Amino acid sequence: MKSAMKKLVVILAIVMSFVGVQSACGETVTGIIYLISIRPPTIVVGQTEQTEVSGVRYNYLCNQYNICLEEGDRVSIEYYEYECSDGTIMLKACEITVGEATIALRPCP
Repeated sequence: MKSAMKKLVVILAIVMSFVGVQSACGETVTGIIYLISIRPPTIVVGQTEQTEVSGVRYNYLCNQYNICLEEGDRVSIEYYEYECSDGTIMLKACEITVGEATIALRPCP
């Protein structure tokens, strides 16, 4: 029994080492879409001061909500900072607002 529990703890420790740590919850960026990348799903908002936010799945929004984003669209994106296992910081989208429509993409920690 102790051996099985040790293995479970080791497996959990390994899995947790690949999971990033979230911080800075509920930040918002508003502006014009400068660039849309499908792989990886990333949107760059702004022209002079650009903010790159990942986790906005273009195809999902277009197919599920009929919101087909285009460069030049005005959006507001709520995001949180996500620290990857290699130490880099990414901004992950929680929610996107386009016009009158607000779509929750994932829970914001």
